[in-house]
Amino acid sequence: MAKRANPYVDDFIPQSKTHIGLKQFNNNNKETLQQVYEKTLSILFNGAKNSSTNIRIPEIQSDKKDNYKQLFISPEGMLQHCGQLKTENNKHECKCGGREEDVCAYCETPLCCSCGHNCSSCHQLYCSSCSIIVSEGTEVCVSCYR
Repeated sequence: MAKRANPYVDDFIPQSKTHIGLKQFNNNNKETLQQVYEKTLSILFNGAKNSSTNIRIPEIQSDKKDNYKQLFISPEGMLQHCGQLKTENNKHECKCGGREEDVCAYCETPLCCSCGHNCSSCHQLYCSSCSIIVSEGTEVCVSCYR
């Protein structure tokens, strides 16, 4: 069934809002664009002239910027005023405590030689969390598993 025809077609005047913003007005105004262009160039060139004269060398500050003391959290969860910060060394260990040989190709967890699992599809090394045992004892990584 066809739609009913509009009986008021002759009386219909399309109403639309025409909004001209400041940006649209300025884009068509050649004088304003020229003023903006000249101001931009003057700022640019003045900055280039002043850059060689206003070179500031920052003073080397000490490591301690304020007089606050470092607080430490005890194993009981209480705040202590004495303690020692652990320095982070680059030596990572596997979850089992073995020495790191490689990292998981998916989650980048450190792996030792006994914790790494080879994917049968892409032949990369994965941890036990990122590999799935499929039929006949073969292992597939989560990227290759479908």
